[in-house]
Amino acid sequence: MQEKSHQSNPETCTTYQYVVDLRNRLQDTWDMAHDELRRNQVCQKRHRNDYRAKERTFKRGDLVLILLPTSDNKLLMQWKGPFEVVEHIEAGHNYRIKLANREKTNLLKRYILAVSEDPEDPEPT
Repeated sequence: MQEKSHQSNPETCTTYQYVVDLRNRLQDTWDMAHDELRRNQVCQKRHRNDYRAKERTFKRGDLVLILLPTSDNKLLMQWKGPFEVVEHIEAGHNYRIKLANREKTNLLKRYILAVSEDPEDPEPT
């Protein structure tokens, strides 16, 4: 019954139709903005984040350094180690390492033994 009264008054019908059309246009605009946002996120990840990322692969038993907060300031990070790689986690580029009776993943780099510059030491072979 009420719907009939809306249709009988042309001004009400016009207002009602305007609100419905506006809602549809807003939904279409939101959908377009959402699609554009998703496309730009993929593009940024590929060009900005992955561009500087270094491919690092480690094997079980490799020695690595891990980026950890310092004891004085939790916002200041420092490379610590070496720690041994326990296993490679299948999802992504994460590794589990042995770290003081617990295991940690990601933010790793290869540990390279320093060569002694002492002339009395024999040269490495």
